[in-house]
Amino acid sequence: MDRTLPLADKRILITRSKEQARYFSKQIAALGGTSLEVPLIQFQHVSDTMQMQAEIKANIDQYEWIVFTSVNGVKYFFDIYQGSLSNKIAVVGVKTKQALESYGYNVELVPKRFSAEDLIESFRKETVSSVLLIQGNLARPLLREELSRIGYNVKQIVVYENVIRVPEELEWKWVKKGKVDLYTFTSPSTVHNFIELFGLPEGPVATIGPITRNAAEKAGIQVAISPSEYTMNGLLEEIVKYFKREDT
Repeated sequence: MDRTLPLADKRILITRSKEQARYFSKQIAALGGTSLEVPLIQFQHVSDTMQMQAEIKANIDQYEWIVFTSVNGVKYFFDIYQGSLSNKIAVVGVKTKQALESYGYNVELVPKRFSAEDLIESFRKETVSSVLLIQGNLARPLLREELSRIGYNVKQIVVYENVIRVPEELEWKWVKKGKVDLYTFTSPSTVHNFIELFGLPEGPVATIGPITRNAAEKAGIQVAISPSEYTMNGLLEEIVKYFKREDT
């Protein structure tokens, strides 16, 4: 190992799902660090996909806008729905935008900061109409409630479920007996699930986005790293800065 790399000898715990963790793990390794993947969430189809498919078909043409708030929402939506979209499309986040583009769709509305709050502000500037929200079972009610308050006709369709994942034996050992230099959390559910399984983390914590930070602090966790850019690259940049300060 090149010990001149910025994350040399650092062991960083990743709690997001296996699919989501891959990019982050590769970036950590490229900077000399060791990623400890302990996924605490997993995603799955809703229990009745036939009913969900019927609900989508019945509503898809009734709404001017369709809003996707995550890459998972895009994936599970198109797993269920095989038709085309004529709606205007809005998203939260560049990764979600890229996921839509991979299906051949143009995204008309992306807030500058990747949060539901900023998407709401973007919709305030639009002509009030109708919005179909494509989300998971743990999505905050904020978008639905605030867009309705503005005057939009809003319907939410839940296309996937976010459920807790119980770690394997080796993963338990990494957390309980191994050295962890930094714990990372990328959603409130990763925070809640970690505490349910392990208790409070025993070391510095990094979160992505104000919602995850608030969830951590409300649970009694002191957050050391919280980037202003709500992306994995933004988080990684702040992690490098953090360890540079700690090591000097």
